[in-house]
Amino acid sequence: MKVLFFILASLCSMAASAETVAEKLTTLSLDRTVKSSSPEVARTQAALTRGLTVCSVENEEKLANIAWFITKKIRAEGHYAEATDVIEGANAVLLGAKTKQDCAELLSLYAVNRIQGSTHSDAVAGGRGLYRATGVIN
Repeated sequence: MKVLFFILASLCSMAASAETVAEKLTTLSLDRTVKSSSPEVARTQAALTRGLTVCSVENEEKLANIAWFITKKIRAEGHYAEATDVIEGANAVLLGAKTKQDCAELLSLYAVNRIQGSTHSDAVAGGRGLYRATGVIN
């Protein structure tokens, strides 16, 4: 009987952890439950996948954690932000980067710009200008 209970408990915990990083981040960011097949989750997954090609982070979860931290910081200062926008912003800034970059540093710069009142587009354009001037991107 104990073995059966353990097996059932294991199956339930595996089902609960089947939620992807993209689902978790989207749910946090939108503050509502979303289906794994939703366009919002697909957009977040695409951003995370692209982010791993330009950011020097170990995995999606670390990138998601950085993006969520930045999102919460921007929101705490009274500005609108979504985690997927934050990751897409880093991806846009680093488009054409010669090597993977420290996205924590880049996203901190993004957060400062957003907190100071810049729009998402302005923050991305400013980041691209800075990274172009330093030779990180062409």
